[in-house]
Amino acid sequence: MGHNPLEYDGIAEQLYAPVYPIVARAIVERTGKQQGRVLDVGCGGGHLGFAVLKQGNFTSLSLFDENEQALDVAQRRAEERGLAEQVEGAYAGDACTLELPAVGGKPFDLIVSRGSMPFWEDQRAAFTNLFGLLAPGGRGYVGGGLGSQLDGLVYADIAERMAALRAENGGEGPHLFDRSRSKALDDNTYLELFAELGGTCEVIANKGEGHWIMFGKLPS
Repeated sequence: MGHNPLEYDGIAEQLYAPVYPIVARAIVERTGKQQGRVLDVGCGGGHLGFAVLKQGNFTSLSLFDENEQALDVAQRRAEERGLAEQVEGAYAGDACTLELPAVGGKPFDLIVSRGSMPFWEDQRAAFTNLFGLLAPGGRGYVGGGLGSQLDGLVYADIAERMAALRAENGGEGPHLFDRSRSKALDDNTYLELFAELGGTCEVIANKGEGHWIMFGKLPS
């Protein structure tokens, strides 16, 4: 992705901390998944995966990121939060070439990812791979945003604090992802892809929640 994982983790800790429980709650409510094995793709410091663990009775969490330094940060955070026993594994790799053996060889009941999708060079390959990691009846929730239309004020607070931090640092510091650089495809392409794969897909896109692709594998 070409970014500094420690810088991004600092942004997540300083600014986005209130967002992850909101997103996690939305994920559990929309997917209906509250137990089983979870995979956080492009996990960074593990914030979303850890928040999801607290929303249900999940068996385990696996962490996946292209940057090993980010994975080290996530594993340390798991220990600090008393969640290390639930972290089944931490794996480095590219979502565009991800296959089940690379993440322990066992399928997942829930796959989540926030903020990583826009960087995936081959969107069709990445989503096809994630679909292949799902257990029968499993669901995926991938995209970016706040997670709830009811919490729009959180964004205003984050934007205000980001501006203050930049001012303190002479105009440098936390910044939002430049959407013009996103590798994401149009929504219909994702709908068509999962139809081809024999799965389900729903696009969630609104000002409050952000933009998410929710997909699933049919029960066996």
